[in-house]
Amino acid sequence: MRVPSLLAATAVGLALALTSVAPAHAGPADRQIACSGLGGTLSGNGANQVCTVISTVVVADVPSGEPTVAYSADRPVGDAVTVDTSLPVRQPAPSVAFDERDAGEATVVRTERSGTPVVTEEERDAAPSTSEDVIVLGTPSSTDRTVLGASTTTQAPATVDCRRVNDARAARPIERCERAVLTTVTTPTTIVTTTTTPRELVTTSTQPRESLITTITPWTEVFTTAQPRQSCTTTTYATLIDTETTQPTERTQTTTQPTTTTTTVTTAVYGFPRGTDVPTSVSSSDAVTTAAGTPEVTEALVLGTPVVTTGVRPGADEADVECDPIAPIVTAVDGATRQQVETAVEAADAIVTVTSATIDPLVVDTEAPGAPVVTASVEGIGETCMATPAVAEQRRNRC
Repeated sequence: MRVPSLLAATAVGLALALTSVAPAHAGPADRQIACSGLGGTLSGNGANQVCTVISTVVVADVPSGEPTVAYSADRPVGDAVTVDTSLPVRQPAPSVAFDERDAGEATVVRTERSGTPVVTEEERDAAPSTSEDVIVLGTPSSTDRTVLGASTTTQAPATVDCRRVNDARAARPIERCERAVLTTVTTPTTIVTTTTTPRELVTTSTQPRESLITTITPWTEVFTTAQPRQSCTTTTYATLIDTETTQPTERTQTTTQPTTTTTTVTTAVYGFPRGTDVPTSVSSSDAVTTAAGTPEVTEALVLGTPVVTTGVRPGADEADVECDPIAPIVTAVDGATRQQVETAVEAADAIVTVTSATIDPLVVDTEAPGAPVVTASVEGIGETCMATPAVAEQRRNRC
């Protein structure tokens, strides 16, 4: 479909739409409005008025002809890659160093060292104690006491208050007495001798004893470490390695594509039938022109020619080591200490304790007859009698 024809059909459709709403008889003003609605220009007078609509369609640029390609200068891109092209090469004038170092694993020997023994002595009971009781008698003492027995009483006649009744010159005295009763009480006695012997209980306690002798000897672990050593001479060479460095590059590729622009100018002429303001298509013509358009320029990055350079870099030092054994380093470290305890028992002097206590004395009573106790009493009975009577009458009343 051609674009100008499409525009003409659109204008005709708009004219028909205006016919349905326009009045049957319209003036120039109405035609002007209708023509302006089509985007046209009203010209002419009266029945010769026409509406000219000019539309321009520009078609987008399209490629035409062969593109041209141009490249920019190479420029580095990314990281350079360096590779070694030789093995390390030793350099002259090496450095020489001397040192001593460990040679192999150390050996550890465990021994024990005894310390100064500590001897303590303690006495203790060796067995249960024993005791022996002995009664020691003191000097006895004696006391006597008299124990009275049962008394016996006897009575006999007697006289009291005798008075001479004859002449003092008589050859024999004659006495008048009062008759009396002689009462004799005889009490037997017993002599009781009490012998008191004091006593003392002597207790001898014997506690067997012994001496416990404890000897504590400390023993300390000693770890002796022998570290083998060697003296080494190290000759160190600096080295160099040949290298090749590749630096990637890139360039810009610019492609220029020519284009052509086509312009189509469509001129549509509308007339107005008598008595109406509705535009009616009269004629339509297209004028097509072409011209060079804006070229299409595209850029792209492409690989350039890599830059390769050679050089050297320091390599790892290479060392030759020669070692000879030397005296080892010997160290001793103390470890834990244990106690060795030895005990011995020796007899010790027993502890003898003597205690004494007074106990009840030993009392022994012995009896022996004693002299009886005799008591006599004379009591008159109120009668008289004659002692040594001289005559018969006196003799009848003889005492």
